[in-house]
Amino acid sequence: MENNFCVACGGPVALGRAVDVISIAGRKTSVEVEGYRCASCGEVYFTPDQADTAQRLAASVLRKKEGLLAPEDIRAIRKRLGLTQADLERLLGVGPKTVVRWERGTVFQSSSVDRLLRVVAELPEAARILTRHHTVMPS
Repeated sequence: MENNFCVACGGPVALGRAVDVISIAGRKTSVEVEGYRCASCGEVYFTPDQADTAQRLAASVLRKKEGLLAPEDIRAIRKRLGLTQADLERLLGVGPKTVVRWERGTVFQSSSVDRLLRVVAELPEAARILTRHHTVMPS
């Protein structure tokens, strides 16, 4: 979409709202999203901000359906334990930037990681035990 014209057919595009199905981690949900639709061919376009907003909304819906901790809950647990995002990633054995995405709300944790987060929140000693087992050793 350049200058409000469709990149596929050149027709005019207009801002609007529609229900879209978004898939995250193999789970799908329908959410109302804002985007641009071509009046001629029906092609739909999203700005990066619109796509990010739709992703967060879909993750929030799925997180609530599954009863998972919210981004602010994860952040609070991490801060209460005195960990950085990278520290929590090492402690849980998840990939780089995973906690960043959880805390931003663009993706959500698995139910097993959610349970582990709840355990370390209630039993800080569990976090210390995990830290001992997931410390990176020099080669």
